[in-house]
Amino acid sequence: MEVEIISSETIKPSSFSPSLRSLKLSVLDQLSPFTYTSLLFFYSLKHSHDPLHLSHPLKASLSHALSDFYLLAGAIKDNTHILDNGVGALFQVATVHRTMPEFLNQPSFESLSQLIPFRYMQTKSSSSMEASYPQVAVQLNGFSGGGVAVGVCFLHKIIDGTTLSGFLRRWASMAGGSTEEKGGGEQPEYGAAATFPGRELLVGNSWLSKGYSPFVGEGRICRKRFVFDGAAISELKEEVKRKSDKVPTSVEVVTGFIWKYMMIAARQSSGSQRSSVLTHAVNLRRRMVPPLPATSIGNIFWSAVAHYDTPKAEIELSELVDLVQRSVAEIDEGFVREMAGEEGFEGISRWLMRMKEVYCSKPYAYGFTSWRNMGLNEVDFGWGKASWVSVAGPENSVLKNVVVLKEGILGDGIEAWIMLDEDEMNILENDQQFLAFASFNPTIILP
Repeated sequence: MEVEIISSETIKPSSFSPSLRSLKLSVLDQLSPFTYTSLLFFYSLKHSHDPLHLSHPLKASLSHALSDFYLLAGAIKDNTHILDNGVGALFQVATVHRTMPEFLNQPSFESLSQLIPFRYMQTKSSSSMEASYPQVAVQLNGFSGGGVAVGVCFLHKIIDGTTLSGFLRRWASMAGGSTEEKGGGEQPEYGAAATFPGRELLVGNSWLSKGYSPFVGEGRICRKRFVFDGAAISELKEEVKRKSDKVPTSVEVVTGFIWKYMMIAARQSSGSQRSSVLTHAVNLRRRMVPPLPATSIGNIFWSAVAHYDTPKAEIELSELVDLVQRSVAEIDEGFVREMAGEEGFEGISRWLMRMKEVYCSKPYAYGFTSWRNMGLNEVDFGWGKASWVSVAGPENSVLKNVVVLKEGILGDGIEAWIMLDEDEMNILENDQQFLAFASFNPTIILP
């Protein structure tokens, strides 16, 4: 076994809140699945260290961070509440019987999954997971010859990208001995359910309670990493600007570019031209009036939806980027206001029903999310900034037609993890026009 678990324990919060013993889930939390979001942070230490020794300050600081984010240490009950009952976080220590440079030589999704606490997707029912699975799980991995990787899994129930980022930065600052963060910093806020009230209706097994999704597949699904450097992104922006008066962001242009070539791969694989639908996760906090602070805990996001309804032989990048921009712009103050309050569930239900009808027509459907500008590259547990931050996930994940974007190592680039049917991935990774801008799984160069 390349990776060997040598220690496993539960980390409890260092203290508990005397005033808040449970929290109602918002309707957005209730619609979120019982799945884990996973990340890996690699640190190339100069000398070999005993991972058990390195784990002591991480565990102590994790306990303090959980006292601030105390409900992340609690158990979910009936998909309606989180109890502040101190279930705690899982913390594992592992040794890796390879060097870090060997491990990061064109790293595969499957090899990276060995470095996270939950290597395989859990198959238990939601009610079983409520009782037995923590919201936060950590695995500290020590490599032969030096270097460590911190693998983290976060249960998606109340933890979106913004919540995840805030917790990681608080924990890392405490581990690194930051006086600014120890006992200080902005405290988490738990008011999402007041804005988006939960519903008892969603306790059952309706497709609404599960968050209907077309992004689950069977058969062979490939998960591959492609890197767009700053020069490639600038060239794509120039291509769009020649045909449009709007200047796209890096995420918008890379999203449009990947969407284009995923559609081309699907056409070639299926032999048919169909319409296509793209969803992109949008943080709602900044789009509310007044805006919610970044410290607001919960799944406070929604999906922008772009429709490509007129399939053409030649797909224009500028047109796709325009569709992405328009869809994101629709998630404005008025859109959020219709989702909020006791009457907001009617608007949410109508949106979900429309999406179900759209997906039933079998378009080429793709889901995107971006973890850029979340400060993940800045997470420092006292060893300096990470040499590389990676998406991770269970080996047996059934997600398909999903793309996760994150900052490249240097910050100006974008890494894209793409999850596709095997036949379509084979077409994509051999498309020379796609590879003219996207590098396939380059080796991580350590400092």
